[in-house]
Amino acid sequence: MIQRVQSLFLLCAAVCFGVACLVPIGTIDVGGINCVYSPWFLIQDNLTAVIQETYYIGLLMVILAVTSFVAIFFYKNRALQSKICMAALFIGIVLMVLMVYVYPDVVFAKKFGVARIQYYGNGYFPWVLLSFISLACLYLANRFIIKDEKRVRAADRLR
Repeated sequence: MIQRVQSLFLLCAAVCFGVACLVPIGTIDVGGINCVYSPWFLIQDNLTAVIQETYYIGLLMVILAVTSFVAIFFYKNRALQSKICMAALFIGIVLMVLMVYVYPDVVFAKKFGVARIQYYGNGYFPWVLLSFISLACLYLANRFIIKDEKRVRAADRLR
């Protein structure tokens, strides 16, 4: 049934990924230019000119939001639901590595010819925590799915 704890965790993960794909990630200084780093673009702060597209991050967030939401409806097949959660968790970890390390420190640094990207202001916005919260929700959902499956198997053995 849909009214399980893991369904709430999956819904929370879907909502968090959905909101996270709409808000900026942080502010960085690229070769003396202050930029806003979002899941879709690297935008110059004062002119709103797009410097570089980062749509892979936004696309992964949308895929994870849809996957988390669709996994709710596989409640009758807990093994498949667990596999979907594990795949989403793996993709989410890849997303975090892309978002926090690869794009700022490798892609942007190489494109603009600087050794390391400097963060200005507060660096990352608090909204980045939504991505980490959604990963925790996916992990907890998978734990409860496995726990549910063990309970059902134990009940089947008793009959």
